[in-house]
Amino acid sequence: MKLSSKAHYGLQACQILAEAGNAAVSATELEEKIGVSGKYLEKIMRILTGCGVVAAKRGAQGGYYLAKPAENITVGEITRALEDDMKIVQCVHSSCEKCECKSGRIWRALARRMNEYLDSVTLKDMLEDDI
Repeated sequence: MKLSSKAHYGLQACQILAEAGNAAVSATELEEKIGVSGKYLEKIMRILTGCGVVAAKRGAQGGYYLAKPAENITVGEITRALEDDMKIVQCVHSSCEKCECKSGRIWRALARRMNEYLDSVTLKDMLEDDI
């Protein structure tokens, strides 16, 4: 499974916002620090705003900031918001839960453990290198 650049850049943006604390970070500053185009970043930030991870403030002192404390935002929450499909193989989809193939059980267990791990790591953990 390969995650998209949306998840990679979105996690970087959230890390930058967590480092900024309560201060808003401009889209231009995020673009420069991450090295991504403004349009692509806007798409990512719109998704993160829609799911309640990020908030935006307009105006001269405006920009993006975390909508809740960094210790309450998990890497899993960010990743699932930005990834269209985190299924490793077709057997992981809920329609295959009753699948009898032996490998399906392995892939479902892997997906479950991967999500458990991503949900166990918060933005605060990332900042403190506590992972």
